[in-house]
Amino acid sequence: MNISPSPSSTSAPPASPSGATSPSEAPASEAPASKASAPLGRLAELRTQLDALDDQIHDLLMQRAQVVEAVASDGGKTGTKIRPGREATILRRLLARHTGALPRQAIVRFWREMFGAALIIEGGQTMAVCDGEGGEARLALAREHFGPLTPVRRHHNAAQTLADLSREGGAQLAVLPPLGEDEDGKSGWWPMLTGSGHARLYVIARIPFWTRRAEGLPQGDAYVVAAVPPDASGADRGLIALQASADMSRTRLVAQVKEAGFEPGSLWVRRLQGDSQISALVEVDGLVTEGDPRLAAIAGLEGTPIVIGGYAVPIGDAA
Repeated sequence: MNISPSPSSTSAPPASPSGATSPSEAPASEAPASKASAPLGRLAELRTQLDALDDQIHDLLMQRAQVVEAVASDGGKTGTKIRPGREATILRRLLARHTGALPRQAIVRFWREMFGAALIIEGGQTMAVCDGEGGEARLALAREHFGPLTPVRRHHNAAQTLADLSREGGAQLAVLPPLGEDEDGKSGWWPMLTGSGHARLYVIARIPFWTRRAEGLPQGDAYVVAAVPPDASGADRGLIALQASADMSRTRLVAQVKEAGFEPGSLWVRRLQGDSQISALVEVDGLVTEGDPRLAAIAGLEGTPIVIGGYAVPIGDAA
């Protein structure tokens, strides 16, 4: 006896009432197309916002340049135009109010470029950089601080570098090695700033101002000298050159400075063979002017204390 197959085993699945294909059978290309269009539209919107912000930033930069031009034309600065104390004050204020994901070091970098551009608008500055040991790193620090467009002259030693500031048509800034005690002028150049006369030179800055160094940035530090005294930033260190008897100890010398009312920090001493005196340089809290009565109160000296400048405390250093 033959048994016929059940109709249910051979018939096609029933169609939906509307005759539409079931969701599981929809073409694979339809859903991804709609999902991809939303992110692309959002990205275009964000890029439009960034373009508008770039235009606003550029407008403000051009306005800032106009104000700098007005300062230059109104005679706000003469001679050496750089004001490291003012720059330090601006950077500290901006960093104090800064929030968000933008790195703080980027704020310093942006404004350092603007400071350099402002000096170009005001007539430009030339820097003399002391070569020798660490010379390449010193040049890189100077470029980083004053901007890559600032003209540079390189010299073999500190004496030649400082002499560039005094000659006609010379540089306005000298970038020198860190302070030290050697006798060959590499780091012991600071006694060259103790001379009297109308052409006095002063330490006005210590670089880098941002001392938290990332990989790839130039290392070390340097001092900047110019023919103007440093301007105050509100958090500064002063430098005072002293002459004392060769038998005075470092401890006693620091104590004398403290007893006069200063807060001393680092001390550098040069003892020349056969000399009955020592030359010393002491770093103190705050900038010091030539007429400061505390200078005359430093006891036990064999000469008048001489202020050779100072600098704004770099970010990252203990104040």
